[in-house]
Amino acid sequence: MSSHGRRVARHTVLLVGEGTTECAFLKHIKALYISRGCGVSAAIRNAHGKGPDHVVDYAIRQCRNAAYDRVVVLLDTDLAMSAAVRKRARSRKIQVIGSTPCVEGLLLSILGERVPGNSAECKAQCGRALPARLTAPEDYQTHFPKDVLDGRRADVSGLDELLDCLLFDK
Repeated sequence: MSSHGRRVARHTVLLVGEGTTECAFLKHIKALYISRGCGVSAAIRNAHGKGPDHVVDYAIRQCRNAAYDRVVVLLDTDLAMSAAVRKRARSRKIQVIGSTPCVEGLLLSILGERVPGNSAECKAQCGRALPARLTAPEDYQTHFPKDVLDGRRADVSGLDELLDCLLFDK
Protein backbone atom coordinates (compact mmCIF):
# COMPACT_ATOMS: atom_id res chain seq x y z
CA MET A 1 0.00 0.00 0.00
CA SER A 2 1.38 3.39 -0.97
CA SER A 3 1.96 6.03 1.68
CA HIS A 4 1.56 8.80 -0.90
CA GLY A 5 -0.54 11.62 0.54
CA ARG A 6 -0.67 10.11 4.00
CA ARG A 7 0.09 12.51 6.85
CA VAL A 8 2.12 11.17 9.69
CA ALA A 9 2.36 12.89 13.05
CA ARG A 10 5.97 13.07 14.15
CA HIS A 11 4.99 14.08 17.66
CA THR A 12 1.98 13.17 19.76
CA VAL A 13 0.65 14.95 22.82
CA LEU A 14 -2.05 13.93 25.27
CA LEU A 15 -3.63 16.91 27.03
CA VAL A 16 -5.84 16.03 29.99
CA GLY A 17 -8.03 18.74 31.47
CA GLU A 18 -9.50 18.47 34.93
CA GLY A 19 -12.95 19.47 33.70
CA THR A 20 -15.03 21.01 30.93
CA THR A 21 -13.55 24.52 31.21
CA GLU A 22 -9.97 23.24 31.03
CA CYS A 23 -10.79 21.06 28.02
CA ALA A 24 -12.51 23.91 26.19
CA PHE A 25 -9.44 26.11 26.78
CA LEU A 26 -7.12 23.31 25.64
CA LYS A 27 -9.18 22.85 22.46
CA HIS A 28 -8.93 26.58 21.80
CA ILE A 29 -5.14 26.47 22.30
CA LYS A 30 -4.88 23.42 20.02
CA ALA A 31 -6.86 25.17 17.27
CA LEU A 32 -4.54 28.18 17.43
CA TYR A 33 -1.18 26.42 17.64
CA ILE A 34 -1.54 23.05 15.91
CA SER A 35 -2.40 23.13 12.24
CA ARG A 36 -3.06 20.18 9.95
CA GLY A 37 0.10 18.67 8.59
CA CYS A 38 2.38 20.43 11.10
CA GLY A 39 3.68 17.12 12.43
CA VAL A 40 2.05 17.39 15.85
CA SER A 41 -1.06 15.50 16.87
CA ALA A 42 -2.79 16.45 20.12
CA ALA A 43 -5.53 14.46 21.82
CA ILE A 44 -7.59 16.19 24.50
CA ARG A 45 -9.37 14.26 27.24
CA ASN A 46 -11.67 15.39 30.07
CA ALA A 47 -11.02 13.76 33.46
CA HIS A 48 -14.35 15.14 34.79
CA GLY A 49 -12.96 16.57 38.03
CA LYS A 50 -12.70 14.66 41.31
CA GLY A 51 -9.40 16.28 42.29
CA PRO A 52 -5.78 16.16 41.20
CA ASP A 53 -5.15 12.53 42.16
CA HIS A 54 -8.01 11.36 39.95
CA VAL A 55 -6.91 13.57 37.05
CA VAL A 56 -3.34 12.20 37.08
CA ASP A 57 -4.57 8.61 37.43
CA TYR A 58 -6.96 9.24 34.52
CA ALA A 59 -4.02 10.43 32.39
CA ILE A 60 -2.07 7.30 33.33
CA ARG A 61 -5.01 5.11 32.27
CA GLN A 62 -5.26 6.96 28.93
CA CYS A 63 -1.60 6.16 28.25
CA ARG A 64 -2.36 2.45 28.45
CA ASN A 65 -4.38 2.76 25.24
CA ALA A 66 -1.87 4.71 23.16
CA ALA A 67 1.73 5.90 23.22
CA TYR A 68 2.30 9.64 23.43
CA ASP A 69 5.52 11.63 23.20
CA ARG A 70 4.22 14.01 25.85
CA VAL A 71 1.47 13.78 28.43
CA VAL A 72 0.28 17.00 30.03
CA VAL A 73 -2.28 17.47 32.78
CA LEU A 74 -3.93 20.86 33.39
CA LEU A 75 -5.55 21.03 36.81
CA ASP A 76 -6.49 23.36 39.64
CA THR A 77 -4.14 23.78 42.60
CA ASP A 78 -6.88 24.46 45.14
CA LEU A 79 -6.71 20.81 46.22
CA ALA A 80 -3.36 19.24 47.11
CA MET A 81 -1.99 16.33 45.11
CA SER A 82 -0.84 13.38 47.19
CA ALA A 83 2.88 12.60 47.28
CA ALA A 84 2.23 9.11 45.86
CA VAL A 85 0.40 10.47 42.81
CA ARG A 86 3.03 13.18 42.32
CA LYS A 87 5.67 10.42 42.28
CA ARG A 88 3.60 8.31 39.80
CA ALA A 89 3.25 11.30 37.50
CA ARG A 90 6.98 11.98 37.64
CA SER A 91 7.88 8.34 37.01
CA ARG A 92 5.61 8.27 33.93
CA LYS A 93 6.91 11.63 32.70
CA ILE A 94 3.52 13.31 33.01
CA GLN A 95 3.87 17.07 33.10
CA VAL A 96 1.48 18.59 35.62
CA ILE A 97 0.55 22.22 34.98
CA GLY A 98 -1.29 23.79 37.88
CA SER A 99 -3.76 26.64 37.52
CA THR A 100 -3.60 28.74 40.69
CA PRO A 101 -6.01 28.47 42.37
CA CYS A 102 -8.15 27.29 39.44
CA VAL A 103 -8.37 27.57 35.64
CA GLU A 104 -10.24 30.85 36.01
CA GLY A 105 -7.16 32.18 37.86
CA LEU A 106 -5.01 31.22 34.86
CA LEU A 107 -7.45 32.99 32.53
CA LEU A 108 -7.46 36.12 34.69
CA SER A 109 -3.64 36.07 34.70
CA ILE A 110 -3.60 35.92 30.91
CA LEU A 111 -5.95 38.91 30.81
CA GLY A 112 -3.62 40.80 33.17
CA GLU A 113 -6.27 40.93 35.90
CA ARG A 114 -5.72 40.54 39.64
CA VAL A 115 -6.17 36.90 40.66
CA PRO A 116 -8.14 36.35 43.89
CA GLY A 117 -6.80 33.85 46.40
CA ASN A 118 -9.62 31.31 46.26
CA SER A 119 -11.55 29.52 43.54
CA ALA A 120 -14.99 30.96 44.33
CA GLU A 121 -13.72 34.54 44.04
CA CYS A 122 -11.80 33.66 40.83
CA LYS A 123 -14.92 32.20 39.24
CA ALA A 124 -16.96 35.28 40.23
CA GLN A 125 -14.33 37.71 38.91
CA CYS A 126 -13.94 35.69 35.72
CA GLY A 127 -17.72 35.82 35.27
CA ARG A 128 -17.58 39.61 35.47
CA ALA A 129 -14.53 39.94 33.16
CA LEU A 130 -15.68 37.48 30.50
CA PRO A 131 -19.22 37.33 29.14
CA ALA A 132 -19.06 33.71 27.92
CA ARG A 133 -19.58 30.53 29.97
CA LEU A 134 -16.13 29.20 28.94
CA THR A 135 -17.32 25.66 28.30
CA ALA A 136 -16.75 25.61 24.52
CA PRO A 137 -13.61 26.47 22.52
CA GLU A 138 -15.37 29.31 20.69
CA ASP A 139 -15.99 31.04 24.05
CA TYR A 140 -12.27 31.92 24.10
CA GLN A 141 -11.86 33.40 20.62
CA THR A 142 -12.63 37.02 21.47
CA HIS A 143 -10.58 37.45 24.65
CA PHE A 144 -7.80 34.92 24.02
CA PRO A 145 -6.58 35.30 20.43
CA LYS A 146 -3.12 34.04 19.50
CA ASP A 147 -1.46 37.47 19.75
CA VAL A 148 -2.72 37.91 23.33
CA LEU A 149 -1.52 34.44 24.33
CA ASP A 150 1.87 34.98 22.70
CA GLY A 151 2.19 38.35 24.39
CA ARG A 152 1.37 37.00 27.85
CA ARG A 153 3.58 33.89 27.69
CA ALA A 154 6.53 35.55 29.41
CA ASP A 155 4.36 36.72 32.32
CA VAL A 156 2.13 33.66 32.86
CA SER A 157 4.17 30.55 33.64
CA GLY A 158 1.28 28.07 33.28
CA LEU A 159 0.52 29.38 29.80
CA ASP A 160 4.20 29.26 28.85
CA GLU A 161 4.50 25.65 30.06
CA LEU A 162 1.38 24.65 28.16
CA LEU A 163 2.53 26.22 24.89
CA ASP A 164 6.01 24.71 25.29
CA CYS A 165 4.39 21.27 25.45
CA LEU A 166 2.73 21.80 22.08
CA LEU A 167 5.67 23.30 20.25
CA PHE A 168 8.23 20.57 19.65
CA ASP A 169 10.64 22.79 17.72
CA LYS A 170 12.09 24.33 20.89
